[in-house]
Amino acid sequence: MRNVRLPMAVLVALQVIAVILYPLSYFRMAPQAAVLPPAFLLLLTLAIVGFNTGTLSLSGTRSLMIFVQGLNAVVRLMTLLPNLKTPANEWAWGLLAAQIVALALSWYTMVALEHRPLDELRFRKTTEA
Repeated sequence: MRNVRLPMAVLVALQVIAVILYPLSYFRMAPQAAVLPPAFLLLLTLAIVGFNTGTLSLSGTRSLMIFVQGLNAVVRLMTLLPNLKTPANEWAWGLLAAQIVALALSWYTMVALEHRPLDELRFRKTTEA
């Protein structure tokens, strides 16, 4: 299998997609779940801002980004089975597809971030003279 290195901006975009990928019908079934995407996006934003301002180290940033994706995967797994049937007793196929795609994206970004060298996490390359 070929080892493909995605640019860091693509990995961040995949993280955002994995976090916000919910069908709108899910929020009608479980309105309390509307808090999840903004909360995860806030954590991702804090990681990126902390990294770019120097508040977080490279290792801390990677850990926080992996934590957000891991938490996203766990929450999705916990909410998947109880919400597969709608109140009208029909299968929520859209929710199932969205959850599987989001779980796969979260898993991929966690593994990609873990195997990436810390220096490749930078958006701006630093030159040392």
